Amino acid sequence: MSTFSIYTLGCGSAKPTLRHQPSSTVIDHRGNLFMVDCGECAQLGFQRAHLKYSRLGHIFLTHLHGDHVLGLPGLISTLELGGAGGSLTIHTFEEGKRILTQIMDFFGRDLSFDLRFNVIRPEEAVIFETPSLTVRTIPLLPSDMSSRRSRACVTYGPT
Repeated sequence: MSTFSIYTLGCGSAKPTLRHQPSSTVIDHRGNLFMVDCGECAQLGFQRAHLKYSRLGHIFLTHLHGDHVLGLPGLISTLELGGAGGSLTIHTFEEGKRILTQIMDFFGRDLSFDLRFNVIRPEEAVIFETPSLTVRTIPLLPSDMSSRRSRACVTYGPT
């Protein structure tokens, strides 16, 4: 088994096309899955890559554009339908936590797993770390993104 693999589930398209899906990437690090962004159709990409939902423990949102987050309600519903146990942590900004909490209060009141939020700020900081993997945020200048919302980028790699 490889210790570090990257699966691109969607890239380069805010509008889904037959060839491109909205942004979503999965990192398989030593059997644990980490998702970076969760655009629409992330579930289909997950299945095409033959990844196991039960190994997904963390989702990191780089920013709060729809093409990076609108797959979350469907993915969480799929995890619930599959009887997922354990926990899932969504690393997002305060505004993302507020929005996603409202959505999940409506659609996912009785989840079979623990849904957690780790609120991140648009600053340089380590937001998740294991002995062999570090995830950090780096702030972006306003000209780097069209969003008026929090600005940050998630970088990842072995430590």
